Amino acid sequence: MLLIRVVFFTDNGKKIADKLNKFFIVEAKPEESSLSDWTKDCFEMHLPIVFIGSTGIAVRTIAPFISSKLKDSPVIVIDELGQNVIPILSGHFGGANELANIIGKALGANPIITTATDINNVFAVDVFAKKNGLLITDKSLIKKVSAKALRGEALDIKESEDEIVIEGLRLIPKRLILGIGCKKGKPFEELKVFVNTFYEDDELEKNLYAIASIDVKAEEIGLIKLAEYFGVPFVTFSAEELQLVEGEFEESSFVKDKVGVGNVCERAALSLAGENGELIRNKTAKDGMTLAAAKRTSINLVW
Repeated sequence: MLLIRVVFFTDNGKKIADKLNKFFIVEAKPEESSLSDWTKDCFEMHLPIVFIGSTGIAVRTIAPFISSKLKDSPVIVIDELGQNVIPILSGHFGGANELANIIGKALGANPIITTATDINNVFAVDVFAKKNGLLITDKSLIKKVSAKALRGEALDIKESEDEIVIEGLRLIPKRLILGIGCKKGKPFEELKVFVNTFYEDDELEKNLYAIASIDVKAEEIGLIKLAEYFGVPFVTFSAEELQLVEGEFEESSFVKDKVGVGNVCERAALSLAGENGELIRNKTAKDGMTLAAAKRTSINLVW
């Protein structure tokens, strides 16, 4: 389930936030936090932000924190009557346009999408990269690809095992998958420190494809925030699915009694790695957290 940060300014706005609670994990701005400090924290955490109020308030609030279309939080504005849903930042790579459509459907509201490639229904290279877990090596070339697509011209595309090149823009598959298990309620901060004992943020930004776990952790807020921080999917599998993963694993009878399978992190990482996936880091446990890593070798592109 997706976690979103929400701020509202009126009683009507609160009613909209309450409706969103049925479809998302909603963290409302605490009354004691200033709007600026709260927004800064959202951007540092790379969490989706929903302003229920005027677009002007949202624009003025986020302005000091905008840095890069590949890193900024997705930002959405909903009017206080819940009639319109407007993505105003990170529509493609951050997923704001997709989120606006999901929210619009949930509220019975009108998503107002203004991105040229979306309204003209043409190929968007940054959406393609996000969907397939590809590293964009030069964001300045995104405009070139979009402009050519909007003119209706055929794109020059070259595919190889190690990269996809579209109009000179190199897209490199991210291959690293982290399988993570944890005790209930483990906070994001502890999980991130644990992950950072093995991988630096820069390395994960370039290589991390997804985080995987078991389905009983599907609403584990710390893990959801960890995936959103790194801008990757959080994928979970049932105990039955994990039990089918072939290999030799360090099993725990305690964990098996709790969730139905004796090893979560290694099995989850390999399950998501798919055909020919390789386990590249065996299970490590610390303070109620476990981590393993796998590498996806087969890349099946979704166009």
